Amino acid sequence: MAFRLTGGTKDYIVVGSDSGRIVILEYQPSKNMFEKIHQETFGKSGCRRIVPGQFLAV
Repeated sequence: MAFRLTGGTKDYIVVGSDSGRIVILEYQPSKNMFEKIHQETFGKSGCRRIVPGQFLAV
């Protein structure tokens, strides 16, 4: 899912995978590519308190 923060000038994309990762990428127009700015592991609830759960809404 692509998004831009309100009032911001940078473009971001959120990528989720079946392997249990969610990654936030920031678009770099000078390089014409996305760079990873954050990566988090998620999984089924009950595994760990900090795990957001099986269903993720953005």
